Amino acid sequence: MVYRDDSITKFEYSEETLRSLYSMFCYGYNHGGPQAEALWYFDTRISYQELMDSIHAFAAGLAKEGVKKGDYVTIFLPNIPQCVISVYAVNRLGAVCNLVHPLSTRQELEYCVKLTDSRFILAFDQNEKLCEGLGAKIICCDTTTYFPKSPKGFVLKYGYKFLNRKIEKSRESLRWTDIFDAGKAFLKDGGKLPKDTMKAEDTAAIMYTGGTTGDSKGVVLSNAAINASTSEMILEKLDNAPHIGIAFLSVLPVFHAFGLSIVIHAPLSGGMRAVLMPNFDTKKCANTILKEKIEIIAGVPAMFERMYPLLKDNDLSFIKHMVSGGDKVSPELVARYNEIMNTQFLPGYGLTEACGACLLTKLGYKEFPEGCVGKPLRKNTICLVEPGTTTLVENEGELCIRGPMLMDGYLNNPEATADVMRLHDDGLVWLHTGDVVTLDEEQNVIFKSRYKRMLKVNGYNVYPTIIENTMEKCPAIAEVCAVGMPWKNGDTRVKLYVTLADKNANEEEAIAEIKAYASGQMNRWHQPKEVRVIEKFPMTKMNKVDYKVLEKGL
Repeated sequence: MVYRDDSITKFEYSEETLRSLYSMFCYGYNHGGPQAEALWYFDTRISYQELMDSIHAFAAGLAKEGVKKGDYVTIFLPNIPQCVISVYAVNRLGAVCNLVHPLSTRQELEYCVKLTDSRFILAFDQNEKLCEGLGAKIICCDTTTYFPKSPKGFVLKYGYKFLNRKIEKSRESLRWTDIFDAGKAFLKDGGKLPKDTMKAEDTAAIMYTGGTTGDSKGVVLSNAAINASTSEMILEKLDNAPHIGIAFLSVLPVFHAFGLSIVIHAPLSGGMRAVLMPNFDTKKCANTILKEKIEIIAGVPAMFERMYPLLKDNDLSFIKHMVSGGDKVSPELVARYNEIMNTQFLPGYGLTEACGACLLTKLGYKEFPEGCVGKPLRKNTICLVEPGTTTLVENEGELCIRGPMLMDGYLNNPEATADVMRLHDDGLVWLHTGDVVTLDEEQNVIFKSRYKRMLKVNGYNVYPTIIENTMEKCPAIAEVCAVGMPWKNGDTRVKLYVTLADKNANEEEAIAEIKAYASGQMNRWHQPKEVRVIEKFPMTKMNKVDYKVLEKGL
C-alpha cells in the first residue's frame, strides 16, 4: 500500500530549499515524510528515510575516497537506485555530476572524462571495463543490488547474471557496495559529513549536447538552473492539489536534462515517488503504468506510439498528466490519447541548455494545432529572431529564450557559448535555440523545423556531423553523408550514403565492413540502420553535399 497524505496540497520552496539539488531533496523528504515511498525499482520500494540514509552513507564513502567540493565525478549509469543516490551524494559534497550516457563508446567516454578532469567514474557491470586507463578511480555498481528480495527478485537476478555472463569485468574497479558500507560504518561510529557549503550558483551537473565541429559540448548547469526548471514545473502543474504518493514514470535517463530535472528530481523534491525504469521496454513500461497507477507520465513521442496498443483498452482515469517532448508530436497521437484519458496529452519543448523544460501546452485546448509545443513555463520569456541574427521578427523565426533555468555556458568553450548566448538590443542575454517556430493566435509556439540538421533517434539527439566525422575514418569510405530515415511508429533512424574508397570493392562486403566500423565507434543511436552506396553525391551550387536531396531519397 502506497503511503498518501491528501491533507498536503501546497508547495513552498524557499531560497534555502532552492540552494542545491540535495537541499531540494531534503525538502521532499520533510514534505512527504520519512515513511513516504521515494523510489520503486522492479517491485523494490525505497522510503524517503531509506533513500536519505543511503545518500548520506554513500556521500561519506565518497568523502573517505577523497571526493571534495569542486571535483567532477563522472556518473556513467542508467536509471538504477545507485544512480539516484550518487547524484544527491555527489551534490551533498559540493562536487559536480558529470552525466554521461552509459552506452557511450570508449572514445565518447574518454572525451567527457578528460573535458572535466574527472577523478572518479561511477560505472555499472555492463560498462566498467570501458573505464580502464582513463586516470580515474572506477566505482562499479551491481545492477541487481536493489532487485527485490523475493522469488521474483531471485529469478530476475539469475536471469540478468546469465544474460550478461560474458561481459568482461574490470580488475581496477572498486565495488559500490564497499564504498557504501564504509561510509555507513563511518557515520555509525560518529563520523560527520563535511560541512554543506554548496551554493545556488555553483555548478551541479555537466550534460552533453552535440556540436557542429563533431565534438560534444559540456553544458554547465547550476543548482539554481536545475531547481528552477524542477520547481516551476511542479508549481505550475501540481500545486494546490493532493500529491503525496503520486508516481512519476522515471524512464527518461538521468543524463537527459528532462530526465534529471523533471522525472527524477521533481518527484523527489515534492514528497512524491519515482518509478525507476533503467531502459524503455514497451511491455514492461505499459504494464508498470497500469499496475502502479502512475499519475505523471513524461516521455518522447515514439515511446507513446509504442505503448498505445497496450494502454488503449484499459482504465486510465488515474493519469493526471501525460507530457511529451524531445520530438514533434502528431495531432493524431494527441487525439488518440485524449480519447482514452480523463486529461489531455501535453506536448512540450525543451533543450539541454535550458535544463530540459521551457514550454508546455496548457490544459483546456479544444483543437490541437499541428506542431504545437505550448507556452513558456513560469518565469520564462521568449522572442523570435531572424535565424542566426539578433534581429527581432514577428511571424516566423528562430526561438530565443530567457529565464532562470538557462545554462551558464559550454564548459571550456567560450566561442560555442557566445554563439548561442547572445546579447540583444534590449541589453539582455538570450539563448538561441536553433529551432524555427511561429506563434499562433493564442500565442502558442508552433514548431516548424530544425535550423540545424539534428536528428531525433528514439528521443535522443543525434548529430549527422558527428557521425560523418567518425565514419570518414573508415577505410572503406571515400565520402559519407548521414541523414534521417523514417522508422516504426513515427521514429527516425540513421541512414548513411557513401562512396567507396575502392571502386572495385564488393558492395555487400563493404557495407558489412562499414556497419562493423560504426558499431565499434559509436553508440547504437548513432549507428546507421541502412547504408547505401552511390557513385557520387549531389552537390549544391556552393559545391557542398546537398543533404536535402539525400533526405528525400535518390
